Order: sequence, then structure tokens, then C-alpha cells
Amino acid sequence: MFFSTRIILSIIGVLSRKVLSVYGTNQPIWTKHNWLDIWGVWDTGWYIGISQHGYTPSSMYQVISQQTNIAFFPLYPLIMRFLGLATGNYYLAGLIISNFCLIVSCVYLYRLVRLDYDEDISIKSIKYLLLFPVSFILSGVFTESLYLTLTLMCFYYARTGKWYLAGIAGFFLSLTRSTGVLVVLPLLYEGLMPLIRKDVSLKSLKNSLNKILPLFYLSLIPLGTFSFMIFNYHLTGDFMAFAHSQVMWQRHFGNPLEILINGYHGDIYTTFEAVFATIAMFIFILFYRKIRFSYWLFCIYSIFVPLCTGIQSMPRFILVIFPIYILFADITKNRVSEDLVTLSFALLQGFLMVFWTNSFNLVI
Repeated sequence: MFFSTRIILSIIGVLSRKVLSVYGTNQPIWTKHNWLDIWGVWDTGWYIGISQHGYTPSSMYQVISQQTNIAFFPLYPLIMRFLGLATGNYYLAGLIISNFCLIVSCVYLYRLVRLDYDEDISIKSIKYLLLFPVSFILSGVFTESLYLTLTLMCFYYARTGKWYLAGIAGFFLSLTRSTGVLVVLPLLYEGLMPLIRKDVSLKSLKNSLNKILPLFYLSLIPLGTFSFMIFNYHLTGDFMAFAHSQVMWQRHFGNPLEILINGYHGDIYTTFEAVFATIAMFIFILFYRKIRFSYWLFCIYSIFVPLCTGIQSMPRFILVIFPIYILFADITKNRVSEDLVTLSFALLQGFLMVFWTNSFNLVI
């Protein structure tokens, strides 16, 4: 499924760039091969710049008056740097990281789903992950694949009681994206709720403490974000420079519902973002009983926290919310519904790939 979807998307990307090149579309060139270049747009340049030259020291005036690379978390470009030194090409290094992480994500998604469902649901979850309308981003030089992999590792190791591995994965997750640190909330729920629901007696107190103590590994998770905050202060004199710099990407804190409604009153691009977010929210609310509460909690903050700062890039933020693939696999148990969702996802992804790889604003 991985290779077949990537090959088809590559064909769509190459042909669309060839056809649309006569219209002067923005088609960045990273290598000598068009079939590789199609996977690098928008933020790709920022990640390559950081991996090559590191972060740029900036004053607070620069942070809030121009776009600076301090807005991007360091783990992905750091891995790009090490692999780029080995391969001699930082862009190629990003492609290798993203696609490797996508394969690893499929493995961990399968293992995680198998804890609760049968083989059929597990395989269908992977299928919907690879066919999701904006799943092509997972093969691009973006952080989404790395973020998804580390998120799935966090939940899988928490579910299987390997809290030290969950904490380590969470540490790296919080170095990948600003929302990564919030994974500590659903993981704490996974660890504490089974104990809270039981009556604690003096006899069982020792056993309960033995189960609670491993949860302290989750304290590793915020250390990733804290370390980046210290680096922010060293670079700019502001611990929260990565957050304050978002104003230059037109991101401002506000009422998420108001931002969502205003999205429908904008242009075709913001309307598309708003529709995408609304459908995702509707699915999470309608089928909340079909998934674990920790998964649902992850869904809610993963969609509402970004929405608090703007409608931009909502499809990309929703892409890494893995429970949505489990939900689709669970609610499409009959052949007709499965074929309908599969065909719809595949056609929509092919359509959106044309816009994305040619740097249209529809998918950012």
C-alpha cells in the first residue's frame, strides 16, 4: 500500500507540474529530478535552511516583524542535518526521514489497533492513513511523518506498560512540534484512570504505588519543549520566541469557534480549511464512544489548539490525528461503505496533490 500510493502520487505530481508549468506556477527546484522535487513546497525551504545553517540569532523586534526560523521546532531539521552530511543532500535526507517514518507509523498504527481490534480493522486503518485526502504530506519534507511516528509510539508504549519508552518518545515528540508536549495529558489518563477507578485499600496501596511510579517517566515529555525554550532565550532573549514569531504567519490567539465560522466567510482557501476542520470535529463528536477516551482527548486538543491560532493548515494538523483512521476503519465494516470511503479518499487525494505540489494555497 505504501509503494503503490507513493508511485501513483508521484505520477500525478510530475504530470501536473509539467502541465501547469506553462501557467507560471511556483515549482521549487531542489534536485535535478522532478519526481523528487514534487515533494518539497512551502515550509520545506525553512527546514533545509535550518539543517544547513542552523538557527539565525534574532532580536525580539525581528521575531515579531519578519518571518524567522525560530518558529520551527528542531528535531526534524536536526536529523536532516546529520543525514544530510552523510548523503550530501539535505533535501534528500528530508525525503528519506519522512518516508521511513511513514512506514514506521504504519507498523505502530497496526500494533496499536491490534490491541483493541482484529486484523481487518488494523489493516483498514493503515489503508485510510495512506489514502487520507492530504496524506501526500507525509512523504514530503515536512515534520508530519516524524510527529505521527512519535505520537503512535507514545500511545503504544503507554498502552503496553512500557512507560520509560513512552517518556522517551514523548521527549522527542515535544521537540518536533509545539503541540507535542500536550501528549502528556492522554498518557497520564491512560496510566492513572485504571488506578482511580479501583478502590484503594491498605493492602493494595503498595501495588498501586508500584504502578504509579513508572508514570514519572512522563516527566521527560515537557523537558523537550523546555530545552527548546532555553535555546530560544539564548538565541533571542525570549523563552517563547517560537510562539511570538507566529504573528508573522498571521496566527493570533482567539476563540476557535469564531475562527472556524469566520473561515466560511473568507475566500475559497479558508472555506476549504473550515470545511475540513468541521468534518473532522463532527466525526470526533459523533463517534466519541467508539474510541478510548485518551484517544478522544488527543483528537480534541490536536484540532482545537491549532484552531485557536487560525484556520490555516487545518488539514495538515488533522492529518496526524491517528484515531480518525481507526474510526473510519470501524464504521466502514460493510463492503459498500468501505469501497465508497476508499474511492472518495483516493480521488480527493489525487486532486489535492495537484494543488499542493504546485504550491497553490489550498493545502499549506
